[in-house]
Amino acid sequence: MVHCKIEDPTKFVRLLKSDPVLATVCGFDLHTPGVGTIYDFINRLWLEYAPQKAVQKPKSKGRKRPKSGEKLAPKHSGIVKKLVNQVLKGRSLSRQPQRILQLILKECAVKPSFLLGLLGDPDNLAVAADGAPLLTGASPYGKKLCDCHSKGIFRCNCKRSFTDPNANWGWDSYHEQWFYGHTLYSITSANSLNDLPLLLNLVQGSRHDSVTFVFAWAELLELYPEFKFTKAILDSAHDVYDIYRLLAANNTEAFIDLNKRSKGKASYPCPVSVDENGVPICPAGLPMVNWGFQQGRCRIKWRCPNYKNLDHCPNHHDDCSPSKYGRVIYTKPVWDLRLFTPTPRVSQKWKETYARRTSVERTFKRILVDYKIEQARARSKKRWFWQALLAAINQHLDAQISVIKPNILAEIGLSDFQQVS
Repeated sequence: MVHCKIEDPTKFVRLLKSDPVLATVCGFDLHTPGVGTIYDFINRLWLEYAPQKAVQKPKSKGRKRPKSGEKLAPKHSGIVKKLVNQVLKGRSLSRQPQRILQLILKECAVKPSFLLGLLGDPDNLAVAADGAPLLTGASPYGKKLCDCHSKGIFRCNCKRSFTDPNANWGWDSYHEQWFYGHTLYSITSANSLNDLPLLLNLVQGSRHDSVTFVFAWAELLELYPEFKFTKAILDSAHDVYDIYRLLAANNTEAFIDLNKRSKGKASYPCPVSVDENGVPICPAGLPMVNWGFQQGRCRIKWRCPNYKNLDHCPNHHDDCSPSKYGRVIYTKPVWDLRLFTPTPRVSQKWKETYARRTSVERTFKRILVDYKIEQARARSKKRWFWQALLAAINQHLDAQISVIKPNILAEIGLSDFQQVS
């Protein structure tokens, strides 16, 4: 359906009846399904009662407009810490209505892509995660059920009928505007050259990405026990100490951009002054040189910036070490998982790894732009997730075809013919 650039099941059923070749390819020989059959099939795969309408009070934007480039802060203070504590205690957070659909994505798309080598090394997978706004087709104002209008009251707060009960107001930090709908969250394989998604999640538009990530990460580990995720590449919205703690518990290295509001120098034992990139500052006020990560002792070695010419250092014999080797400082990630990262933020390796974060942006481009799922103008979380899932499966199929097609042509002797044509 999505492959045919059709979002409406009614139009797709009409196309199946008029195109016997397409119907056969879809697995329907003689009798094509009706519209009700398709909707019933979607309902069976959604493990939750999803009413088409709900009577409730209108939802307001409520909170203050965020500053430029910022996202809405979590509604409940400390919620990320509470969720991370629950995950680390072994509590499952994957009781979501889309569980069957996630399994379909894994079995029908992710596994075949893995067998074709499209995801990378299963023992050294890097993932990128982010959220994107998804505008619903329902009205944010609802349908009035009261008689306030006849009484001359044109702006009331009475309950109304809403056709997308789960949608609410969120903030699009890229376009710097409010939107009414949901947030589509994706965890994508950053090792994949095809930017293939591993897991999708759909939440309310107002939910902060840091909160969504905790649920998505717990579900990812439960869904893919056969994979080892060694790197997590996230934007500054995920720059929360508890997320570093969550990733460290799985031996996953965090590559997270620092939040502008949290940058600044800090003091740690030794004494050590640290800049916003986690680099220690020596007594002379110079950034120290990274001398590598000692895996056995889980610490980072930093050496005097003037180690080649210690005589020119004004503090060599006063407040610094008199050693000919120069002063050495060790920092441990357990002091501050956010600043003392095993791969220093200022290193070229960190920058090259973080550059792969754009893979998740390209995933959204494929789902939202190429497959145009927003044109469906759907009015329920169930329908939106279904559209996004089909687009994600198609993305995997496109990548698989690019690998399989040349091999098939070679087997039947048409590879030379294709090159000539």
